[in-house]
Amino acid sequence: MVTRALSLALALVLMGSAIPAHAAEPALPSRALSGVERDALKTGHIVSRPVRFQRSPSQTYVGGVSYQVVKASPAEIMSTLLDLQALPEVLPRTKRAKLVENSGARAKVELVQGGGMFEATYTVVLEQNAGRDELRFWLDPSRPHDVKDVWGYFRVRPFGPDHSLLTVAAVLDLGPGIVRMMFEDSIQNLILGSPWNIKKYVEPRAFALQ
Repeated sequence: MVTRALSLALALVLMGSAIPAHAAEPALPSRALSGVERDALKTGHIVSRPVRFQRSPSQTYVGGVSYQVVKASPAEIMSTLLDLQALPEVLPRTKRAKLVENSGARAKVELVQGGGMFEATYTVVLEQNAGRDELRFWLDPSRPHDVKDVWGYFRVRPFGPDHSLLTVAAVLDLGPGIVRMMFEDSIQNLILGSPWNIKKYVEPRAFALQ
């Protein structure tokens, strides 16, 4: 009951937010979907665009942008992304999600992610745009964090009758050392495959509500 109440508080904060995007966040590479990519999406495939780049000699990012068509409305998908109880199931390797601050304009959520030899705890700042079709996030460096940086967004828009196009974009900097060497590729694959997790969670619930 308490967790559901926190989820509702988070949703109310974000639905009323129209804060500009994170000032330190550069734009991820993007281009219009090609005809081949749109056909792939219509047949249930993920379209992914991996990225790796450096912002400085000490900042190396890995991640990308992925697209997935989901048989659900944009509101149903966004409602799931705003539900703290759902996050451990829809975000890859997420063990816990906890609301730690509600400022009235932005929300902060602590995530515990990983498995096996690697587990990371960090807090992200969340905000939703005025059109309510995009949820942006970035690292809160003032709180304990086991990753050097992370930022990205979820975007949900209509895609034909009863379907939505879900876009997930995320990049992170694991920091120097053996963790980057051992886990960078697998983490990138998890990021690029994350729309499928959301699709698997949302579609059966959207169907049950019809």
